Amino acid sequence: MKRRRRSTLHGHQPPKRKRRWRIALIVLAVLLVGTGILFKLRWRAWFGNVPEEAYTTEQAVSRVTLTPGEDFASQRTITWLSGETAQPAELLLRAINEKGDTLRPISFVPTSEVIASRSGRGCYYQVHLDSLISGRSYLYTIRVQGADPVSGRFAMPSEDRATHFVYMGDVQDPNGAESKRYFDYLRHAADSIDFFAFAGDQIEGPTDTYWRAWYTSIGSLTRSIPIIAAPGNHEYLKKGFGRELDPRWVRQFGYPTNGPKDFLGRSYFIDMPLLRFIVMDTTDIMGLGAINQHKEWLRSALKGSHQPWQIVLFHHAVDCVRDGRKNLVMHYVFKDELIEGGADLVLQGHDHGYARSTTRSEKGDTIAPAFVISSASPKVYRNGFDAVHDRLGSGLKLYQRISVDSATISYASYRFPEPVKGHPDSITPETKRLYDSIVIDKGTAGQPRVRDFARTLPERFEFDSFGADSKGRKKAAQYAKEVRDRKAAHASKHNSSK
Repeated sequence: MKRRRRSTLHGHQPPKRKRRWRIALIVLAVLLVGTGILFKLRWRAWFGNVPEEAYTTEQAVSRVTLTPGEDFASQRTITWLSGETAQPAELLLRAINEKGDTLRPISFVPTSEVIASRSGRGCYYQVHLDSLISGRSYLYTIRVQGADPVSGRFAMPSEDRATHFVYMGDVQDPNGAESKRYFDYLRHAADSIDFFAFAGDQIEGPTDTYWRAWYTSIGSLTRSIPIIAAPGNHEYLKKGFGRELDPRWVRQFGYPTNGPKDFLGRSYFIDMPLLRFIVMDTTDIMGLGAINQHKEWLRSALKGSHQPWQIVLFHHAVDCVRDGRKNLVMHYVFKDELIEGGADLVLQGHDHGYARSTTRSEKGDTIAPAFVISSASPKVYRNGFDAVHDRLGSGLKLYQRISVDSATISYASYRFPEPVKGHPDSITPETKRLYDSIVIDKGTAGQPRVRDFARTLPERFEFDSFGADSKGRKKAAQYAKEVRDRKAAHASKHNSSK
């Protein structure tokens, strides 16, 4: 008698539970392998630091930096670096009166602190100056035992005139050669600049070599024009899953300590006759405690301003222009705080591209705040085409002139000049390098209005770092299509508004 064959339909099939476990283990293995590969590829970018070569700090006065105190009209701080141990030092300050006569010098004894980095040390000195007189010029001489004296000069702006400053996004020029050319150009306009505002990433990484490159490129400007800077992620050291600001940063700038308690000298505000200028350290702001500290502080700083205008500066944008990038905390937490708190102009960096967006009222009018992202770095990124941005640009090196009076904020972005071919000493006039222009005025019912004067200026998309392989060519073709689509959409919008 033949034995009946058992059906294999169910008898030899693994139970569902075993099958689910097998699938789960396969998925887990794939995830672990993928995560391992990702960590291997991105380990240096996420957790590695730029190596710092061993260095010694010579017994000479260097890196002299002028910064404002909380009261821009009457306070300045002067800092400098000299040697590796504290030495007897003084700063002699001489005022120049209305007749041009130099008055008797006043001696100030600086505070000093030796700052140790990963590969060396240096002694930083600070002098805080109060009760300076509006409209008056001052001469100063720095003396440190064992070093040659160094002198500088600065002028206090008159309170009865508009405020003029230059804002720049990331400088981040590893050897400083390109940025030196740009700062040399801006030096010709130094007499009309009340201060420089930098939105972070002034340097490639937190090393003495990169700080030296930055100070060499900007030259004597730091001795005579106040520097207002926000920390960027490239000024930070990576510590596992956390970050720590380069210890040189706070000491070499000496900003007001009116910020959140854990961010003194890093997040701060400066009061000027016509505006409150608020600076935030957004690199170390991702933890819940830091978020809450900054929310309360920012809200208070905006609401507590009695000036006509509020301008805010920080590194990480609320609406990124770099393709694929999102700063979730800045977008979902601080964007609303800036709008509701009454910020008028927000200056940002980090994305190595250009973008400008404005807020819309319920009626669709363009109102403050206006949000800007800019860059002056040799490093450039591919931009995205988010509809939130009214104006875009890529592959550009830009500086922005901003003027503030009681009625308006006038903002203009310019491309840095390049030597005219065949005429290396000739440069294109600034009027022909205008890239963006807006004016913010008080509008009606106390709601600041943003007027766009750049609608007829062509956008420039000069990013071309796609690679020469087939993948790169495909990306370049897709980018070119997106640029064409944007240009067509803008042309249609412009024609319909005529």
